Amino acid sequence: MNLRMIMPAAVVALFLNGCATMEIAKIGTECENSTKDYNRLVRWNELDRALSTYVSPSMKEEYRRRIPDAEKVKIVDYRVKTMECDPVKGVATMKVEIDYYRPPSVTVKTVVDNQEWTYEGPEKGRIWRLKTMLPEFR
Repeated sequence: MNLRMIMPAAVVALFLNGCATMEIAKIGTECENSTKDYNRLVRWNELDRALSTYVSPSMKEEYRRRIPDAEKVKIVDYRVKTMECDPVKGVATMKVEIDYYRPPSVTVKTVVDNQEWTYEGPEKGRIWRLKTMLPEFR
């Protein structure tokens, strides 16, 4: 083989590799944005929007049943303790601590929300979806 044949093949390989890397970075950014937005919606008690936007379709009914109890609490703090996102595998996990109280009590309690996420849907319409329930606020 001569150089004339090797160079175009190398350029094509580098181009394709660069496109794949850009796609992985885009998926990672979408993961960060989706999880941040979901946590913001929960923090401000916009649970119906969180449900319709981020909860996996197979879990919507069960999630919907937890909303009335969760709407009775007042969240005072929301801390992301860990976040791991693997855009290649399309999975992410988060550990979140939620400080809340249930009026009329003013006693602040903490619950841990261990979230699991997957990147799912049709090829051109994939989004990050939550695969775990709202935590139980006791």
